[in-house]
Amino acid sequence: MSFKFNFDIDADGEDVETVGVEITPSIPVEETSSGSSRIPAQLHSLDELIAKLPPHIAFSPLSIPLTSSKTITIPRRELFDVKMQLMAEDNNPSTNSSQSFSAAFTDEDIRTNTYEGGLKSWECSSDLVKQLATDSEVWINSSHRILELGCGTALPSCYILQTLLSIPGGDRPVHLTLADYNIDVLRLVTLPNLILAYLYATNSLPSTDPSVTEGAEETPEIELTQNIISSFLSTLQSHNITISFLSGSWSPAMISLIHGGLEYPSTTEETMYSLLLASETIYSPSSIPEFVDMIEYTLSNNNGKGYIAAKDIYFGVGGSVKDFVDMIEQKRWKWEVVREEKRGVGVSRVVGVVCKS
Repeated sequence: MSFKFNFDIDADGEDVETVGVEITPSIPVEETSSGSSRIPAQLHSLDELIAKLPPHIAFSPLSIPLTSSKTITIPRRELFDVKMQLMAEDNNPSTNSSQSFSAAFTDEDIRTNTYEGGLKSWECSSDLVKQLATDSEVWINSSHRILELGCGTALPSCYILQTLLSIPGGDRPVHLTLADYNIDVLRLVTLPNLILAYLYATNSLPSTDPSVTEGAEETPEIELTQNIISSFLSTLQSHNITISFLSGSWSPAMISLIHGGLEYPSTTEETMYSLLLASETIYSPSSIPEFVDMIEYTLSNNNGKGYIAAKDIYFGVGGSVKDFVDMIEQKRWKWEVVREEKRGVGVSRVVGVVCKS
């Protein structure tokens, strides 16, 4: 089944381009209880995804207004640049990708058990960035293991990385894990955006001032030289930051990977996460129980917090904040709304915090 949503980021009048993709999995799939197939969970190292980077990436700044006088800027890879790379790979028989993204893009935003919308930046991810900025003093001092589920373009994680790199590196290690259903989303947008975040934090990008780039004849582009990659890695090391990636479905297998191979549902506090991030992950009623399991078995019982951004209800698909909260509370977790966003008569959006009761 495929879906077309009519909402995405609209910051300062900028609409994110709508794109759908077709994916033909070439890796083994697992079956759900209903008999449908899903991509199994896999762990990926930073080095593995770096080896899959393109030589150049085109980017543009996304401006997220925090207050009337303060704006957060996050550079992100342009969607047309992703399309160009995919078309080049389709024309190159030697390209080795775990999944083949069709160059024939459609208007589908979601294709169940195939593609979960990760190439687009959804508006709730901007809401989550705003809340992370508001609560920065809290998570900077307390979060040493951070997990973003359904990361896609990873705007929240990019903001966190920009923030951590803008302050002196400490002795306390920080581990950042980014999970998306599709490995190709991780290599095409997640990692490139993290590198852009590093370059922005270190003032190494061409101008990202929207007043300068808006209306420019050419989109800014950066060459991913070996020097840039080496500097990226050394900067992470100097700030005591490590990054890993997960692809595939939310499942006992993914939980086991997160916990270093311990069999589900065994957990250890040392491998639990102190901060969990997710946006637009509860649109499907069928996946909410799995998402709740991911929270229960990955978020620390000792002061761990999950920041969840979502629309109140997803018309045409069926998911809702109410359904999610009902399941969370059945597990004896608390839910507190910390941010509400609404434009005109549109659907309300919220950011809530989940923690153990």
